[in-house]
Amino acid sequence: MPYASNAQQGKGYSDAAPWRPVTVANPSSGTEPAASELPAGPLGPGVYIFRGPEGEALYVGKARSLRHRVLDHLRLQTDRDGYITTRSRQLEFLPTRNEREALLLEATLIRRLRPRYNVLLKDDKSFPYLSLTAGDRFPRITFLRRPPRRTGTVLFGPYRSALEARQLARVLSESFQLRRCRALPRRACLYYHLKTCSAPCIGAISAEDYEERVRRAREVLEGKPTEALADLHRMMKGASAHQDYERAAVLRDALGALRDLEERQRVVDLGTERVDALALALPTRPGVLRAAVGVIKVREGNVVGGEPYLLSLPAEDPPAPGELLSTFLLQYYGEARDLPQRVYLPGDLSGVEGARETLSDIRGLRVDVAQAGRRRSLVELAERMARAHLDARSGPPTPGPVLLALRNRLELPRLPHRIEGVDISLFQGSHAVGSLVVFVDAAPAKEEYRRFRIKTVEGTDDFAMVHEVVSRRFRRRLQEGRSLPDLLLIDGGAGQVASALRALEELGIGDLPLVGLAKQREELYRPRLREPLRPDRNAPDLLLLRHVRDEAHRFAVGYHRTRRRMALRSEEDAGPVPLGEGP
Repeated sequence: MPYASNAQQGKGYSDAAPWRPVTVANPSSGTEPAASELPAGPLGPGVYIFRGPEGEALYVGKARSLRHRVLDHLRLQTDRDGYITTRSRQLEFLPTRNEREALLLEATLIRRLRPRYNVLLKDDKSFPYLSLTAGDRFPRITFLRRPPRRTGTVLFGPYRSALEARQLARVLSESFQLRRCRALPRRACLYYHLKTCSAPCIGAISAEDYEERVRRAREVLEGKPTEALADLHRMMKGASAHQDYERAAVLRDALGALRDLEERQRVVDLGTERVDALALALPTRPGVLRAAVGVIKVREGNVVGGEPYLLSLPAEDPPAPGELLSTFLLQYYGEARDLPQRVYLPGDLSGVEGARETLSDIRGLRVDVAQAGRRRSLVELAERMARAHLDARSGPPTPGPVLLALRNRLELPRLPHRIEGVDISLFQGSHAVGSLVVFVDAAPAKEEYRRFRIKTVEGTDDFAMVHEVVSRRFRRRLQEGRSLPDLLLIDGGAGQVASALRALEELGIGDLPLVGLAKQREELYRPRLREPLRPDRNAPDLLLLRHVRDEAHRFAVGYHRTRRRMALRSEEDAGPVPLGEGP
């Protein structure tokens, strides 16, 4: 697998010194690459980019030691690492001075390159902001998507939609008659004649008066509209008294818009602290490869905005919740100008320590846990918002990527389009039953469900019951010439899997893919392997297996309860046994 890098190793690193292409062993072959075959990556911190055959970015990662991290990718061969390395043809290094810079650079590159195997913000647009060009002679309010490189620009936002941001910019510009033109005109423009611009560029208003108007508009952008509302009301009355009804109508409409905005704000009594509350909503259905983050913004004790953001998850090896939040924090706050004083998160901070330290050191932003009280209520509000947005936007499950991830995790010969699940249910050794459920393309096929009354096993021998159900099920399938499943799932651990495998081998189909899913730890047991797989509990392919397992359990318990009710009813109908009589 050829790799090309664009940096130079060692203390004398220089951006201008390119790497020479080198070749390493293909990780999929199982051959551990020799040290001499590896790209001579820097030992220091930085960012690396795996690229595909066409130069497309597959994965962007950060590392304390670039060389050691790439070695991990090539040697560990976890699900995600295997997918990355086997498809990569180029590797680029971007060394940084420290880990903090590497964190921010990684977030920036993820947003720009949108690599396939990284967590991504779902929409390809940047967040909407409003800017106040404080560096200009006469500042104006503008709408933009990306933070500008020029100095002196003050950014406010991000806002929940472009429409909301544009409407607020128009209302403030018209209300306070702020400059609208990009370049300073030499004569009065149309906005001046429409009485929506005070025309400071031609001297129609003094620089001091214009600066005061900018200050009041900025207060509204900062979430403090009370004084501005009072000023606008006085200005409207004055315009009406001077019979300037056109100007009065503009101010009247602006007052209405700002009052509506104020009414939508919810008072939370957090003093004058500038606070954001974040919460994460994870998918609960198999096949859903999205998550959502809810953001609640509080300024001067008022909720001034709230917006959920979708995240796109890789199907092969979705990251942990802490990694998701860490990625979002760096992408969301990495370049924003209008930062809060604090960001509150639910639960603990495990998984976000790096992002927390980076934002604290570079941006001065504090990230804390919302322990209780109103701050906790804000986080719960953000979580409800994210959950509702995720459920509304998830749509029907997408089985293809999930089945592909499941095939690769279990090393199956083909995609598991048809999965059958087996479970046993009994109570104190009586009325033992078995169930079999069928899933086709990750969806239940309830017309094919089957239930079994245990006939050959007495007591509580769960292993023998699994053997009986599997034997009866597949003996009949073979006799009828029916198709076999792509994967058989047993509710249980190594013992249940061994019993099912013995039944399959007795029928001559021991090569049928088989896996057991144990409760509590949600571990995956495969035949003839001692150590179970322990995937992330929120991995979409594991969610699918849990759905199959839980459905088999539900179906078995339902049949077991029916049998018990029937047995109790039979005993009641028989009545008491007369004294001296009996079986």
